[in-house]
Amino acid sequence: MIHDPNVKALCGISGYRSFGEGTPRQYYYFVPANAGPETPVVVSVHGISLNAAEHMVRMRVMAERTGAAVIAPWFSRQHYRGYQKLLCRDGETRADLALIDILDDFARRHGIDSSKVFVSGFSGGGQFAHRFALFHADRVAACATCAAGWYTFPDCEVAYPLGTEAGSGPEALSPHPDAGKVPMHILVGSRDDVAEPSLNMTPEVVAMQGVGRVTRAKAWHAAMTAQRGGKGGEVSLTILPKLGHDFGKAMERHALDRIVFEKFALRRVEEARSAA
Repeated sequence: MIHDPNVKALCGISGYRSFGEGTPRQYYYFVPANAGPETPVVVSVHGISLNAAEHMVRMRVMAERTGAAVIAPWFSRQHYRGYQKLLCRDGETRADLALIDILDDFARRHGIDSSKVFVSGFSGGGQFAHRFALFHADRVAACATCAAGWYTFPDCEVAYPLGTEAGSGPEALSPHPDAGKVPMHILVGSRDDVAEPSLNMTPEVVAMQGVGRVTRAKAWHAAMTAQRGGKGGEVSLTILPKLGHDFGKAMERHALDRIVFEKFALRRVEEARSAA
């Protein structure tokens, strides 16, 4: 069980689960009190710091307030290097399929329908989140990509992972036909616009997306908005003031968890009851 001394009066259950032979499926989870089949599920994906447990702990307060469950997958370096692009660097392991296994396992164990979930991620997790939504739109109700280093652009003449050319995805996968229907919410700190060692600075990425996460977020927002042309799912851009590339500060100073849940239209339990 996962315990946080700073969190009082949480009625739900938190935990960790590992299953599967060979390449394990590992995740942290929170199940709110009185959960049932229709309980919404929020997936929160870590970046290269692999802080999956922190994602679950920081998200679970808002989850309890909104009656939602949280799944925070853990993509270890040993088994999932390069998970951000879904197909890992070994050329065999699919992080996106691992998440689907996790969602199905969670549903079986807790009786919660996880056939369609809300997906969010920070940094490398933001990369994973929007790419998962691109190829598995049937499993995604909405997506929030927070401080992603770079993006897959909606350009069908450029091969994946830079673009969306048909058949160029993981194991020759093409984008899901409903990818344009998934609401996409982009969040980034105003000071998160500098080149750093972990940022992809290949010439192709720089030429298409620019340098720095703010610049790239704006470029992707513009490209996605133009590609959808006012049809399909919403595309929003939120720039958090005076924030660099820091998940903890995003949570503590800007209530990133609250913003993400609001973008997903997950209302507090008492508000939902009064509106019913």
